[in-house]
Amino acid sequence: MPPGTVDASVAGEWSFAQTLRHLVMATDTWLGRAVLDLPDPYHPVGQPNAEYALDGHDPSVFHEDDPSWERVLQVRAERVAMVREHLASVTADDLEVPRHNPWAPACTESTLSCLRTILEEEWEHLRYAVRDLDVLEQGT
Repeated sequence: MPPGTVDASVAGEWSFAQTLRHLVMATDTWLGRAVLDLPDPYHPVGQPNAEYALDGHDPSVFHEDDPSWERVLQVRAERVAMVREHLASVTADDLEVPRHNPWAPACTESTLSCLRTILEEEWEHLRYAVRDLDVLEQGT
């Protein structure tokens, strides 16, 4: 792909780089915040959805507005490793532990549900990202 392709948008959708940044944020939300209960789960390279601020959350934690592609790949690899490490050690009992839903704290989700959300985010965003890269490649 030509240089800059990862930053190109198709039909107003997120670029490939922004999509990977959103997956960083999704992992931080559902693993870091919900499952691991980290006090500061968000990496500044993360990409929140448009409703994040409208829902009363502070988007200033995502202050790396224009990270390099190398930086995006580095942080993304760290998050993939976090999920992999957690999955390697999780037990059947762990999967049933109730967690606070990060978007509705009064509601609970099981650890399994949180992990499924991460995998669903991965699958859905991969479909869009690959579709958009295919469109960009056809235009060259």
